[in-house]
Amino acid sequence: MAGRGGAGVGVVITISILSILSLGLFVSTIVFYGNLNKVTGERDLAQQGLSEYINAQERNDPRISQIAETARQKRATVVGYLNDNLGRAISTISSRADRGTLETTLERLDTVRLPGIAKATGWSGQGDPPSLKALVARDSFDDLLTKVNTHIAMLEDRIDSAMQAKTIAEADLQNEQERSRARDAAHRATLAAINDELARYRAEVESYRTGTDQHRNDMDVRVMEIRLNSESRETDLLDRLTALENEKLDLLDQIERLRGDRKADLFAGRPEESLVDGHVVAADPAEGTATIDLGNRDKIRVGMSFAVYEEPSAIRPDADGNYPRGKATLEVIRIDDTSAICRIVSERAGNPVVRGDIIANAVYDPNKTYKFLIIGNFDTNRDGIATDAERLGITAMIADWGGQFTEELTGDVDFLVMGQRPNLPPEPPIQAPIAIVEQFVQAQQVIARYDELFEQATATSMPVLNENRLRTLIGGF
Repeated sequence: MAGRGGAGVGVVITISILSILSLGLFVSTIVFYGNLNKVTGERDLAQQGLSEYINAQERNDPRISQIAETARQKRATVVGYLNDNLGRAISTISSRADRGTLETTLERLDTVRLPGIAKATGWSGQGDPPSLKALVARDSFDDLLTKVNTHIAMLEDRIDSAMQAKTIAEADLQNEQERSRARDAAHRATLAAINDELARYRAEVESYRTGTDQHRNDMDVRVMEIRLNSESRETDLLDRLTALENEKLDLLDQIERLRGDRKADLFAGRPEESLVDGHVVAADPAEGTATIDLGNRDKIRVGMSFAVYEEPSAIRPDADGNYPRGKATLEVIRIDDTSAICRIVSERAGNPVVRGDIIANAVYDPNKTYKFLIIGNFDTNRDGIATDAERLGITAMIADWGGQFTEELTGDVDFLVMGQRPNLPPEPPIQAPIAIVEQFVQAQQVIARYDELFEQATATSMPVLNENRLRTLIGGF
């Protein structure tokens, strides 16, 4: 019995212990289950709160992992790290104390319009410039800052160029100011020298004026004396001139009376220009030629012309000094030793050239050389206009035929050949050019010489041939 009682106690104890343990396990299970439910609830709440900040997909994003690693290195939470970065970013964009969120900051940027930044990003300047929000929405901050930086660099280059140009302009201005000051100093020195010179000239002029006034007074006195003396001498000279004029008239009257008394007793030879030069020895009317008795030995030349007359008495001037025209005109075309063949240039109708006719040329003489003085205007081409240039043709013709010519009326001149008297142009006004005045004076001198030569030739009884007489005596030209 005792044995069975000891075994029962052990069982009871064991059962009691098991019961206690079971109860403890049950209580522990209840406690643990309650704690598990609490932890599960807290976990669900924590998971729900974590999902508000980051979801499972975002947790698997490498960039989020990189941000988490950076936050861990900085010993900060991801949210704290991101919040700090966001705050700094907003601080960079906005300087307001209550920076707020990024959305409020961007809303504020939508009201900010900066023309300078807008121009840097391509704004044309027409209308309102775009806002910073629009610029950020179109370009990233990097691109926006790059464009602004490029625009700033361009403006700085322009500023540098402008500053360099300003420096150069300031240097040029300074140099020009220095040159201007130097010129002003030189001008002042020159002006001072001129003023000194003017003062000296003024003093000299005053001295000259004083001397001139004195000299003028002396000259007035001297002029008065000379005038009185000249008036007296003029009266004496006029009286003497009157006496000489009367004496001259008496002498001229005596000369005329003496010439008239002796004219009948004087013998006058034939004029040189009317002397016979040769004869016609044969004529050929069919060929229109004539042969004359002048040849190489008589110094005639091809082209020389002769006037043909019937007899020597036909070569006499009339009362006016004009010579009759010949019956024909011959021109030498071939020359032999003692004769020459001439072409009949002109012939009077009904009075042909025949053997025995005489020929004459005022320029030609086989035994002597005539000297001519030629003056005036001539009309050798017979166009009705006499010019001084055609006088040279007459001179050349006389020279070709063996004559000589001169420009001065000397004692050895045989003939004075006078063309038409030159016309005097109207007298030019006082304000006329000097060249016109010189032409007028020259024309006066030519006309005065023309009249003077004619008077000298008339006074010395020198033969005078005008253009018509010369053309008649040489058979035309």
